[in-house]
Amino acid sequence: MMDRVDWPSPKGVAFLTTSSPEQSLANVAARLDQPGVNRIIVVPLFVSSFSDHYEEIRYYAGERTEAPAHVHGEPLKTRAKLILTGGMDDDALLARILADQARSISTDPNGESLVLVAHGPNGDSDNERWLACLKAHATYLQQSVGFRRVWFITLRDDSPKAVRDAATAALREKVRADSMDTKVLVVPVLVSLGRVQSEIKKRLEGLAFRMSASGIADHPLAAEWIRQQGARAGPRVTQPATKR
Repeated sequence: MMDRVDWPSPKGVAFLTTSSPEQSLANVAARLDQPGVNRIIVVPLFVSSFSDHYEEIRYYAGERTEAPAHVHGEPLKTRAKLILTGGMDDDALLARILADQARSISTDPNGESLVLVAHGPNGDSDNERWLACLKAHATYLQQSVGFRRVWFITLRDDSPKAVRDAATAALREKVRADSMDTKVLVVPVLVSLGRVQSEIKKRLEGLAFRMSASGIADHPLAAEWIRQQGARAGPRVTQPATKR
């Protein structure tokens, strides 16, 4: 995906959790912190800015001084100024990606119900903001594709068991009800497919539905979203960092 990003300067890919030291956030930032580089733009490839993981990035990028409870590393130390962008949230490009994923499994939108399923955060307030973004995408999908129904839900996998169980019950009941008069399509709102997609299938076991089989990062517009985030971040810098 990053190979497709149209960016004239050095770029890299880092992971919050990785078994490869070369892909750690600190090492990738150090490689980009070259002489003559005045700013490093940090683009979190996150579906949502409203999560504990985004707060981790804020800490590493120096936007918050207090480390989140589950973080044990230190803020990044670079000569270049670090600029943090937001996640995908309610961006129009994400809506277009989700629409293409939905179309890939749709045969008759008028006779289909679509559900957007996202991982979701731990906190209730963050969940409300996450759901507001999903609602914006659902509205776009309803208007642009013409499904009978479009709705959305967060699984909140890392929340207490009671919260997860309630989300599972709501998901199953809605899919069961919609399958009575429509075919049900499920589009996971995930950067890449893997464990969470398998968890969605497990929670819907025994019910009739069809699920898309690609993540957001597979879509060409994901690379364009990254480029746009980088381009928009530039004007935020008023003065370059002091050179060595």
